[in-house]
Amino acid sequence: MEHTFNVSKFRTIKATFGETIKMHVTDSRVPDNDFEGEFPLLTYNEIVEFFKEHEHIYAMNMAKERFKR
Repeated sequence: MEHTFNVSKFRTIKATFGETIKMHVTDSRVPDNDFEGEFPLLTYNEIVEFFKEHEHIYAMNMAKERFKR
């Protein structure tokens, strides 16, 4: 099942749900700096909350550092 939603004015998450969750996060202010990955449910939820709390432009890079695989 695929789902797309906004977590802020600029940021959109596309997620495909299965045994793990594939996610693709885009920020319209920095279109060439996407965040992508495949995560278990608990990590996915943590990432979504992280993006809701951090609306600034640097959050994409912060998420890449924090949620390295």
